[in-house]
Order: sequence, then structure tokens, then C-alpha cells
Amino acid sequence: MTTKPMIIAHRGLSKESPENTLSAFRLAIAQGADGIEGDFHLTKDKQIVCIHDTNTARVADTKLIVRNSTLAELKKLDVGRWFHSTFKNEKIPTLDEILAILPSQTKLFLEIKTDPEIVPYLLRIITDNKVNLNQLVIISFNSQTLKYIKQEMPELKTLLLLSLKTLNGMKLSSLSANRLIKQLDDLRADGISTSVSNFLNKGYIYQFISRGYEYHLWTIDNKRVAEQFMKIGVNSITTNTLNTIRQIKYSQIEN
Repeated sequence: MTTKPMIIAHRGLSKESPENTLSAFRLAIAQGADGIEGDFHLTKDKQIVCIHDTNTARVADTKLIVRNSTLAELKKLDVGRWFHSTFKNEKIPTLDEILAILPSQTKLFLEIKTDPEIVPYLLRIITDNKVNLNQLVIISFNSQTLKYIKQEMPELKTLLLLSLKTLNGMKLSSLSANRLIKQLDDLRADGISTSVSNFLNKGYIYQFISRGYEYHLWTIDNKRVAEQFMKIGVNSITTNTLNTIRQIKYSQIEN
């Protein structure tokens, strides 16, 4: 039987609560997520906050550029009311605040949305909080950020993010897989995390797995699609529909 992949709640339980908030993460944890995924930026005063966009316009009444704003300025914003009045006065959380509510058995997938400038501050927070490093997975599209992290704290797990929609051509080829594997070798990364493509199949994924790399997938909300890749044996599936995908997790997944 194939090892069951972890089910990761995308931006917390973002279908039932405002994304990337403590409420979203608490709800995902309460509903049995193996891990939570959040997006992280660096503020003007070098604090790390959890928000997807580079500015607050989509989730707050006021538009602030995160990197040009202090933590105090960002904390004044309400990022819950846009979702539902129940979440009025929800605040942008810091990484410290998220780590404080993270149960010992739950993973945290940290998507780093900035350039490598964030790395020293990230590593200091991890060290100061005495986090079990096995709980953390650092993910980023920025290869230099991942390389810097591995140089400074090699025991941290890192995954290179890749959107397969950006690839040209009709098929994923062995050549493209080999090129990516060489990049992972250079980064000393632990694996890759990609979106789903019509051309993504067991043969392509196994090129990475056979070389000792992990293969993770985002963001799958369809039960049939998720089951297909569970049978292949990916390491995790990130989803907006946690309860739907968890139903598969506890069923028999046979090759």
C-alpha cells in the first residue's frame, strides 16, 4: 500500500475563515490537518508577518505595502471583516504568533514570498522559539532564498516551488525533469512542490522520487484528482477543501 501523503491546509482553513489568520490556522488544526501552509513577508521594521499579497488591499480596507510598513501599522488593520463579520478585528499574524499555536504533531509549510533578505530574521525566529525543525518545511519560488537557508541551517527542509502552467510545450519531458533535478542538487533542496498539470504523471514524478527527492503538490481541491496523485505516492497535497481531501486520506489507497 502506498504511504498516505500529508494533507496541508492552504492558508489555513481558508474556505471557512479569512486566509492566513490565526483563526484559519486554528480551525485547520482542529479539523485534523497534517499541516498548515502560510505566506510570509518581511516588514519595514524586519518583522515576519503572514499575508499572501505584497499589499493589504485585498484583505483590508486600507492598502499598505507590507515591506514599507511597520508591524504596528499593519496590526491596526482588520483582515477578517472582508470574509465575514464573525471575524471582525482579526489581525495579520506574525510568524512568532503562529509558532505559538502550532501543535507538536502539526507541520508548518512556510512559503517565503520575499527575496533572501528575510532569511536571517527567519532563522533567528526559528532559533529563538526553539522549534522542532522537523515540523517546518520552507517553500519558495526564489531559488536563492532556498540556497541561503540551506547554507545557514542545512537541517531545515526546503522545497522549490514550480508552477507547471508556466512551462511551454505540449509535454513535460525527461529533459525538463533532469534540469530541475540538477537545480535541486545545486540548491541542496529536499524536493519540489508543483501545481497540477494535465501532463503530470507517475513517470515524471518518479524521476524525482527515484533520485531521493520529495514530490509535493498544490493546490488540489478535487477529490478525484487528489486520489489519483495519492495513488502515485506524492509526499503531500495542499488543499482549500481540507475535509473533502481528508476523507481520501483515511481510505485504502492502493497502487
